[in-house]
Amino acid sequence: MAFNKELVEKAAKEYKIRSVDSDFAIVEKLLKRAVTVLGSLNAHIKPSDVKIYLHGSYANKTNTYFPSKLEVAVELGRTLDYDPDDYPNLGFRVHNNYFVETTYEFNPSEFAQLLFMTLQEMTGGVCTLGDRFIEFGKGEIEGVGTIKHAVEILPCFTFKHREKNQKMVIVDETLQKQEGRDMIVSLGVLYFDSAVSSHIVTFPKLHASNGHGKDLATAGNFLRLTRLFKTLNTIGFREADFLKTRGYFVQCLLFNVPNDIFLLPNSRQGEPNGDELRTIFFKILNYLLYCDMENFVCQNLVWQLFGKAEEFWTLEEAKAFVKNIKILHDTFPSGRTELA
Repeated sequence: MAFNKELVEKAAKEYKIRSVDSDFAIVEKLLKRAVTVLGSLNAHIKPSDVKIYLHGSYANKTNTYFPSKLEVAVELGRTLDYDPDDYPNLGFRVHNNYFVETTYEFNPSEFAQLLFMTLQEMTGGVCTLGDRFIEFGKGEIEGVGTIKHAVEILPCFTFKHREKNQKMVIVDETLQKQEGRDMIVSLGVLYFDSAVSSHIVTFPKLHASNGHGKDLATAGNFLRLTRLFKTLNTIGFREADFLKTRGYFVQCLLFNVPNDIFLLPNSRQGEPNGDELRTIFFKILNYLLYCDMENFVCQNLVWQLFGKAEEFWTLEEAKAFVKNIKILHDTFPSGRTELA
């Protein structure tokens, strides 16, 4: 029992789907119209301060054979009361490096509600408002076109997350002295999650840029193996009743694996074949089975990966995920070549 090399190649493959671009163009057109309407009704919303962009698996090239939702951010850069460049900004207060309390009447929660109501009116009520996202199912959207992917729209504010950093100056090999404080500024976005009744800061652009850097450092194997592990995660969930793990957590887990483990022996260049992918897979799996994961970080390099808050992954869940991947491999029909 083991993963067939042909199956591994399919699971690690980058799937370029034409309908992603066409669907995004349709959704972007709709959102621009909605933002224009909101700009005429609410002084806090200036359409020129709104950015609409793709994020998530399709943007980061971690989408797999199994279809994903199209993830689109609608990011408002500033309001009449709020400017992300202001510091300190007493209207937003961060606690636990993650949750944000606000005294602003117009905030990401209000922005999400207004955008949702406007989209409902424009599309005949075909969208829904979930805990974090405005959601459209695949199919026709009145007045703009037909989409082939379900869509999750994240209304959010631009947010600059600041942390004090003790600056250390080396005097000689044995002595260091403190000299003032530096400020680390991380560019993120702030959204409202009704499931935890709180605003939350996250860092999709840092996540993407750090992932791109690691992929370059590993000859493209970081993203290949991320897609492989995400595919196995889906197969295990569908066929073996494993707990489904968010793709974000899977990618962050692999981000913490040292770069050299992703590389082929003898510095061979080029895309790895199925046997070579299996070799890299085993190296990563063995590392994760026996390493100390307690201090693993998120791919954004701002947060620790594990925590106690509802939105965080736990160390126990991560260990269970790795063990389940091992079980799936050990029990998988070696002759199977199809993903589904």
